[in-house]
Amino acid sequence: MLTLAKGAVFARIIGLVSIPVLTRIYSPEDYGVLALYTSLIAILAPIFTFRYVQAIPLPKTDKMAINLFSVCLALILMSSLFIAVILFFFSETILNWFDMRALAPWWPVIVLGAAGTALYELFSLWATRKKQYKIIAKTQVTQSFFGNLTKILMGLFSFKPAGLLIGQFIAQSGGVGSFIKQSLPDFIKLKSQVTKSRSTFISSYYRGFPVFRLPSQILMSLSLQAPTLMMAALFSKESTGQLSLAMVALNLPITLIVRAVSKAYYAEISSIGKNNIEKIRRITFSVQKKLFLIGFPLTIVTMFVAEYAFVVIFGNEWLKAGQMAVVLAPFMLLQFTSLPLIEAINVVGSQIHFLILSIVRVLGLIIMFVGSIYFHVQESTFLIMLSAYLTLFYLFTSFFVVFSMRK
Repeated sequence: MLTLAKGAVFARIIGLVSIPVLTRIYSPEDYGVLALYTSLIAILAPIFTFRYVQAIPLPKTDKMAINLFSVCLALILMSSLFIAVILFFFSETILNWFDMRALAPWWPVIVLGAAGTALYELFSLWATRKKQYKIIAKTQVTQSFFGNLTKILMGLFSFKPAGLLIGQFIAQSGGVGSFIKQSLPDFIKLKSQVTKSRSTFISSYYRGFPVFRLPSQILMSLSLQAPTLMMAALFSKESTGQLSLAMVALNLPITLIVRAVSKAYYAEISSIGKNNIEKIRRITFSVQKKLFLIGFPLTIVTMFVAEYAFVVIFGNEWLKAGQMAVVLAPFMLLQFTSLPLIEAINVVGSQIHFLILSIVRVLGLIIMFVGSIYFHVQESTFLIMLSAYLTLFYLFTSFFVVFSMRK
């Protein structure tokens, strides 16, 4: 597991170091196209496997696991063909809804990106089942390195926004070949165990994944990508690109601090169990207080220096992203303090609590989107509304988690 963590850290470092280089090669409009592409992949890829992929590590025998693997493989193939047909005929119409006509000629990359991301998840979970953590760590690093290298080189040769799209495809899908090479002996050995009856049985046995987890995953993906999609639909590629960089920069503390805190917090409260809610409550308040003491100064500093810092670090074209970061900083503070607390639901709550939070977030964003269209709001007003709503949502999330800890 330590090997896996090291791979993830190195991959993130490579990604972070490359951003100031990429922002001086590509324009905000190019980043707007990338932002929508990334959002579409984030929504489509989980659907391709109906979330059966999450059950790959669960079967007690490889004989049943390989049948579940084959079901996922078939679903990815069928989903890819279905989306390819839809986009072949209607790509311009669909992408025009989001003011992303520039992405229409690249619809095959959308299909390949979604399929590649789904395949990477499938093979990485098989590797997880076999405890092949070294190969997972290796692919994470090579994905980040070659993905960002592709973006830089293609950008220098003026392949824009193609370089960003192809580089992102490599960053999300690269490494599948390494997984196949590593697992090929297992697949050859288990090939004869794949039968229609076993595949049908295992699909039925884990039917809870498409029935319950898939809707929750779709809602979660939509809610996470909604700001980017709404900005693209309401305004322009340039604004979408600026927003995407602002969100990436503001998420850095979450990437570097909150994920580690979440794992440690979850490990501690899991060992306590739901029979000692009061102790979990005390730990929860302590964690939130410490995160607030870290996050509040970061938020204040961001609000004062973001405009200047974005210009210095990313280039003159990204002043607007810095201005957006100032407006969005308050909601990032509440997100920073509340995200680790959500892990408590796994211990003291139930899966329906996750679904409730996803529904609340999506409904609120839909209402805000419709209201923005109806009242013809300006971009600056939309950003203030977005920041205010997400601030309230994460505040609600904190209270919701604490309420779920009631005795």
